[in-house]
Amino acid sequence: MASSKTSVLYLSPYFWPEEIGSAPYSRELAQHLSNKGYVVSTLAFRPHYPSVEPFADWMHGARDRETLDAIAIERVPVGPRGSGGFKERIYNDLRYLGRAISHAVRGTYRDAEIIITYVPSVLTLFGAAALKLRNGAPIVAVVHDIESGLAGSLGITSNPMLLKLMRLVERFGLNFANQIIVLTEGMKHELEDIGCKQPIEVLPIWSQVAADIPIDPASPVRVMYSGNFGKKQNLDQLLPLLAFLSNKTPDVKIVMRGAGSERARIEEEVVKRKIGNVRFLDLAPADEFMTSLQSANIHLVPQAQNVANCALPSKLISIMSAGRPYVCIAEPGSPLETLTQESEAGICVQPGDEARLCREVLDLLSNPVQQQQMGQAGRTFVQQNMDRETILDSYISILHRLSGNEPLTSAVTEG
Repeated sequence: MASSKTSVLYLSPYFWPEEIGSAPYSRELAQHLSNKGYVVSTLAFRPHYPSVEPFADWMHGARDRETLDAIAIERVPVGPRGSGGFKERIYNDLRYLGRAISHAVRGTYRDAEIIITYVPSVLTLFGAAALKLRNGAPIVAVVHDIESGLAGSLGITSNPMLLKLMRLVERFGLNFANQIIVLTEGMKHELEDIGCKQPIEVLPIWSQVAADIPIDPASPVRVMYSGNFGKKQNLDQLLPLLAFLSNKTPDVKIVMRGAGSERARIEEEVVKRKIGNVRFLDLAPADEFMTSLQSANIHLVPQAQNVANCALPSKLISIMSAGRPYVCIAEPGSPLETLTQESEAGICVQPGDEARLCREVLDLLSNPVQQQQMGQAGRTFVQQNMDRETILDSYISILHRLSGNEPLTSAVTEG
């Protein structure tokens, strides 16, 4: 097994046991590499996203060193998300960078043959560059968010000098990498505009389709939002729709699942607007996630304006895998609209078009046949274009090319 002991250092601030955002995809890739015979070491934050409450066991450091499926995990202390806004997040990222540089100085990971970094945060790339100085390992950057684009579009900062500085930091950081992987063509173009000169490959989010369970016409009709309650989603866009459904179809159950910095405010808005048929729940546990998604007739996928090329809502792929239709809010020409058109798994409405949003959701609720057809179209699209094993093996091909090691033909196979 010539390649089965290739050592990978995994710089992934967001990791298991977090269940939304980039964490589950980071964890699945790490497990895939481990199962294929790679020796994987991970540097991650203590789990805290979207809130610290579910992760009490990790909060005070008792699990700062642990293993998951032979993956050695080291945790970095972190402040809760939302506790200090943008400044707190930068402080956390700098703390993570400091730990990575400390390891570079001490030579902790001098045997690493490949360094994989996840963005956010772009500062992981500076930590990777410091470690590369020690061992010469190639760097693979997996970009899930373009932070300068999100900061400007979401109003996290309006300071033009700060945004310019963020783009400069991103340009330097990304050009440390030997290979960059993004989720969409739009993200690739954004990085090229920033000034990234390194090779960029587009590999979509992956998934495995759930068991094919048709929508039960005898079950209560549900409309669901499931995911993070944050600025990227701009959940205010849903409030007119929720009020409309509450008045027009009071028997329809509206379920809002998840956590995040905006949840309390959105709950207050629902009460203020006297929207009566909305229930707020925590995000379903991982082993119940697909069942939760399949309990709904229609899913809602809002996206804030001007962030289309900076992030892709991964919840959309899970919804398609569950065989359920969706109505999304996204700009014309955005990756979200393109995916909707190509998959025929949902309906895309432009931001601000409240009348059409209400009309499309109401029409889809009244058409069970269309719900089923769109759900099946989503499952088929995922099977054909986002197959988990195919995409994860594409990552392995990239690592093989960069490391020069032999293919893992005789490595451990996944069970």
